[in-house]
Amino acid sequence: MEANRSPQRELAMSDANLSEAFASYNVKPGRRLRSAMTPDGHLVISCWYAGFKKAQVEILRYEEDLSGQTTEVARALRAHLAEAMSNESEVRAVVAVETVVAKADPLAIALARMTYYARKDLVGRVSSFDGERFVVEFRRSQIPVQAKLSKPARGTRRAT
Repeated sequence: MEANRSPQRELAMSDANLSEAFASYNVKPGRRLRSAMTPDGHLVISCWYAGFKKAQVEILRYEEDLSGQTTEVARALRAHLAEAMSNESEVRAVVAVETVVAKADPLAIALARMTYYARKDLVGRVSSFDGERFVVEFRRSQIPVQAKLSKPARGTRRAT
C-alpha cells in the first residue's frame, strides 16, 4: 500500500443502534432495512449524513441516488418512497453518521461504524422520486423536542 493513500476501511453496521433509532418512532424495520412505515402512515428513513444540503432558509434537503442498487434493502426503500410520495406522507429521519475506530496497527484496516440518530425535530416530504433518485425536503417541527444535551466544558456556559 502506498504511504500517501489512506487505509481501506471496512463498514460495520450497528444493528442495535439502528433498531433503537427506529423504535423511537414506534416502528421496527426488518433486518438491515433503511425504511419503515409507522402505524399512522409516516415514513421513517435512515439517511446518510453526507446527503443533507441546506436548500433554503429553514429547508434541509436530503438527496440520494439508488441507481444500480437491486438488494432487498433498496427494493423496500423504493416501495416506501413511492407510497410516501403518492400519499403525501410525512417523512421522519434517522441520520447515519460514520465513525472510524482507529486500530493500533496503522497498516491494519480501520473499522468504520455507523451511529444512528433519530432526528425527531425534522419533518419532511418526498418532493421527487423517479424510481432511482429521490429528494426529501425537511423542516424543523414546531413541537419542542427534548434533546440529549452534552455537558459543557468546565468554565464555559451554554448560550441562552
